[in-house]
Amino acid sequence: MVERGESIAPLQSSNGSNHDKPTLYRPLSDAIPDYVHWAQHPDERIYFGFNDLDMQVRGVAPSEMCLINGFSHSGKTLFLLQILVANRDKVVIYFCPDEPRTLTLIKLACLVHKVKGRELEEGIANNDPDAIKMLEQTAREWFPNLAVFDQFMNLSDMEKSLIEVDKYLGQPRLMVFDYLELLSSGDETVPAKANTIKAFGKRHNIPLIVLHQSSRTSGADGKKQTISSGAFGGEQQASHIVGVRRKKFEIESQIRDIIEKLDKSTASERLLERLDMLRYDLQLHENTVTINLVKCKRQDAHLLDDMDYEIEAGTGRLLRINGFAQSPSETATSASTTDDSQLAVDALWDDF
Repeated sequence: MVERGESIAPLQSSNGSNHDKPTLYRPLSDAIPDYVHWAQHPDERIYFGFNDLDMQVRGVAPSEMCLINGFSHSGKTLFLLQILVANRDKVVIYFCPDEPRTLTLIKLACLVHKVKGRELEEGIANNDPDAIKMLEQTAREWFPNLAVFDQFMNLSDMEKSLIEVDKYLGQPRLMVFDYLELLSSGDETVPAKANTIKAFGKRHNIPLIVLHQSSRTSGADGKKQTISSGAFGGEQQASHIVGVRRKKFEIESQIRDIIEKLDKSTASERLLERLDMLRYDLQLHENTVTINLVKCKRQDAHLLDDMDYEIEAGTGRLLRINGFAQSPSETATSASTTDDSQLAVDALWDDF
């Protein structure tokens, strides 16, 4: 071009006046105010109400997504409901196409009033004014800021729901979706659904808690939850993953395996001893839920191994087991320590 005598426009340098403003690039220093705001405003994050988890995760922040992984009937909803109790002062939007919102109301009423579900149901059936008052108090006094949507929605409908909640209750501080596979999006693969709902949360700058089913191979029979336990993926998009399982199912599976071996061969003393230990374990974990933290992107955080919680009969409250009688097959590591989580739970209910 020079040889032909053509003029060449000067190159636009990074510090020249001809340089256009970048559309994608942002200097690393721009992250400083973001982190300062995050550190100075812990009230904008969502806490589980479970002390051990909250100490490590330090709250689910806006635009972050926390997956709660677990197989069917593993206790995921029990865990979630107590998160709702711990955040009842915040505006929460809860999408639950998996079950009617009447069930959500009943479960929350049993939790906060410490009443058994069967008793509450019988009282309402008999037109007991006290039982009906419990429902009214639960909806109007305990959870006036909880918006429950139990119908199937596409993303456009979810967008409208957020606008309506913002108009009538205020800006939502938490969005919950139960469960990931039921999200209606253009691509029906689980990773695509996870990308879609995470992008939705980022666009609205809101913390996300999403329930996710475990696959049969990684979640059935009470197997321990790992980072890859979620059915068909989704773990890469999550900032944090909490696993929920019932040890009872795992122990029952092991008992069945041993009984089958004993039927096929001569009973050995070792197998019989193992069977006795498992039956003892089964008594201890007949009504427990086990929670573990399997992923946490928070700096200087530690993953948490199994934490056992007793399911209070009838109410569904999860109470941390303190000084749990260790079975012969478990290592006694925590019986003599002070359980801060149980103290936190007790203080929470005392305040209520």
